[in-house]
Amino acid sequence: MKRRLLHTLAALTVALPLTAMVATTPASASDRDGYLCILNQNTWLRAEPQGFVLRTLSAGRGFRAHGGSEDYYGSWLWGHGAEDPSLDGWIPRANCS
Repeated sequence: MKRRLLHTLAALTVALPLTAMVATTPASASDRDGYLCILNQNTWLRAEPQGFVLRTLSAGRGFRAHGGSEDYYGSWLWGHGAEDPSLDGWIPRANCS
């Protein structure tokens, strides 16, 4: 019984700091000017509205919008995600909370 308790405590000692680290990093993006929002779903960052995909941005991460546009298909935001602050592109406005 004591051995099982020690194994459980050892596992928690390793797991809890990792959980805290993951929970504290969801919304980071650069500190450039613009509106910061949180992505409500996995989102494609596109070269232009309805254009080809540059990369996938993860749900729960930050997106820094520097501008926007509207077209026949809806509203778009131009900016970058927390995964790569050096890569700007377009996302649907509906994917930002």
